[in-house]
Amino acid sequence: MVDLRERNTPIRSFAGKQTLWDLGDLIVADVHTGGIEFTSGPMQTRKLGVDHWCLTLFLDGACRTVSGDDIYDSSLRLVQAHPLGLPFHGYATDSHLIMVLMSRDYCNDTAHILDSIAFQSICGPFGQLLSSYITCLLAQLPYISVSDTGALAHATRDMVLACAAPSAERIAAVRDQFTTTVIERARKFVMKNLYNLALDPDLLTREMGMSRTKLYNLFEPAGGIHRYIKRQRLCEAHRRLVDAQNPCRIQDLAERLGFSDGADFSRAFKREFSYTPSDARHHLTQATHLDRQGFESLLPHQRLPFLLRRLEF
Repeated sequence: MVDLRERNTPIRSFAGKQTLWDLGDLIVADVHTGGIEFTSGPMQTRKLGVDHWCLTLFLDGACRTVSGDDIYDSSLRLVQAHPLGLPFHGYATDSHLIMVLMSRDYCNDTAHILDSIAFQSICGPFGQLLSSYITCLLAQLPYISVSDTGALAHATRDMVLACAAPSAERIAAVRDQFTTTVIERARKFVMKNLYNLALDPDLLTREMGMSRTKLYNLFEPAGGIHRYIKRQRLCEAHRRLVDAQNPCRIQDLAERLGFSDGADFSRAFKREFSYTPSDARHHLTQATHLDRQGFESLLPHQRLPFLLRRLEF
């Protein structure tokens, strides 16, 4: 998600321990770390390609985040929202924290709530309620059965959005919401038109009524609007390929999503995911539905990247 290094030194190493819980649509992490510096720039966004939210609750320690010209300090025992699709950097002291990772698509039409409080702490009585909920959630996770994880993920999402909404309303009154609104509108148009062969930056600029340069600047952290459209089509292809209930030929899928031929599609797919469409179809279907044996065979440092990717599919 970010580049890390030990604080106040050029050495890219640090002491830390992370325990992950996979709730299917959410990831919860219990993290103990020494003092670290972190950076999430455009290259991180383009490489990983995810625009999830990372909701962070510091039980001990402190964090300072810098995004553009703004500086945000964490508040102990209050949840802070970090959008992974935006560039930021900062540092944390020796800390114990809980992270809840949630994909944008998991919130659908309520995405603007968390967008409105990017990098902010969720304060007030609702903020305290959310912090207490996440603390209790962590304590109960070792006792939750796999069959209950879906319902728990939904309940957690609803709690986050319900508690964040009052803060979002206050902040929206003093912040320019134009950029957030335009990006969300453009994103929804792209997702609805992935199979429209005419979908390209020009069509989107006409739909949005703005210049291509301005639209590119809005999506610059993701590599520009052309890169964004291509990646969303590749993600849609991935979802279809690992869906055992709706099989389709790779060549047909490539053509429906606007790729010139199967070879071009395979090359783009492998660049994006580091494996071929055939690999996705034949080897990742079980993993997509959380094959416990396959997941547990991963090395510890491979598990969080695996789960972050899977949140998209």
